[in-house]
Amino acid sequence: MRLNPRLIETISTWVMVFGIVALCQPWIFFLHLYGVVIIIVGLVGFIVFSHIPSPEPRDEKRLVDG
Repeated sequence: MRLNPRLIETISTWVMVFGIVALCQPWIFFLHLYGVVIIIVGLVGFIVFSHIPSPEPRDEKRLVDG
């Protein structure tokens, strides 16, 4: 099973949002301390997987004829 790059791109976006929330919250020091790192991990994932094209849909007729 191959992972869809668009799914990982969406997950990376949510990781960036979580990093912003972690950076702005005052209750858990660990999340506040590593909020920027979480944002950067999400950003790198987004940049990498946004440049990978989505897989082409399989053409069942071509597989039968071919």
